[in-house]
Amino acid sequence: MLEKILIIDDEANVLEALKRELGAKYQVVTAISGMEGLQKNEKEGPFSVVITDYRMPKMNGVQFLIELNKVSPDTVKMLLTGNADMNTAIEAVNEGQVFRFLTKPCSQSLLIKSIDAGIKQYRLVLAEKELLEKTLLESINMLTEILSIINPRAYGRSLRLRQSVKHIATRLNVASAWQYETAAALSQLGWIIFPPAMLEKLESNQPLSTSENILFLRHPFTTKKLLEKIPRMETVSAIIEGQERSIADLCLDPSAPEQFYVDLGSHILKVCVDYDRLRTSGSNHETAVAALVKEKQKYNADVLEALSTLRSYRPNPGNIPEPYKIEDFEIGMITAEPIKTSFGEVLVPQDTRVTHSIIVQLFSLTNRPGYVIEPIKMIKT
Repeated sequence: MLEKILIIDDEANVLEALKRELGAKYQVVTAISGMEGLQKNEKEGPFSVVITDYRMPKMNGVQFLIELNKVSPDTVKMLLTGNADMNTAIEAVNEGQVFRFLTKPCSQSLLIKSIDAGIKQYRLVLAEKELLEKTLLESINMLTEILSIINPRAYGRSLRLRQSVKHIATRLNVASAWQYETAAALSQLGWIIFPPAMLEKLESNQPLSTSENILFLRHPFTTKKLLEKIPRMETVSAIIEGQERSIADLCLDPSAPEQFYVDLGSHILKVCVDYDRLRTSGSNHETAVAALVKEKQKYNADVLEALSTLRSYRPNPGNIPEPYKIEDFEIGMITAEPIKTSFGEVLVPQDTRVTHSIIVQLFSLTNRPGYVIEPIKMIKT
């Protein structure tokens, strides 16, 4: 099957000529403006390679590529233009994330060579994603399963954190939010070093001794050391390591994007950890959020606002809770009671909307007979 490429130019005759030259080798889709290009990408994409002219009315090539990056970050982008000044080239590379900068007139052989290189790059990106999904995520699942066996309390907390962190990252439109979600899922791995008596204190919100507090503050570092040997986990490890840092010690300035990304992830994780402590100690959602807002100097306002919408829904009072086995759960159901282990540990709080990840992780626990108390009262929305 021919690779799909998209070409944008405001001159119809140029598009026709390029389609004739390239149509035998690629599946060529054309658009006469940046806006039409975005529409074609939505309807007929994703494309392996997109080639756009620079000088076009209303939306130039770089502006188009910036918008395209928001919806198709993996597509390889090229700029074809007669305006070959240095400023245009710099803008194209820095803002449009351009893979090749080609000047008019461009020979057919150079154009084909560049497209072939772009297709190769696109395939490499997809292969890396597949490796990430099949290898890295399996490693993550293995680690969380080990945590569920060694320390059910920490596993239950990580299950809840994963949901709340994902919600906040989605509300804030965070790019590559999978790293935040992964950090949440693994953030409590360091709890394996805590003795049982200390775990009891943490769950009941009792004060820790000086030595216990020192040990507690080390758990993010312990998790980092466990994860840093795994490829592609460097950023996730850094996010986890900073989860107990105060907002004054973080860089939440977007002008330093790399540090901002890591520190925002750490802060979101801290907010969710503090929120979870309040929820598991008996506070409902509104009370827990209000308690965090009272200490607003400790937390970023945008993160708190996103957290406040975690339970923006309300079950219909007419919907009567009914008992369900985990194997019968459906996405969108709402817990009418906490989901607990036979040891009394809360895995999922009451009034939580069930997601795919919650179902998968709970279902994995059913392999241990009697571990999760069933049936569970749920509201079907």
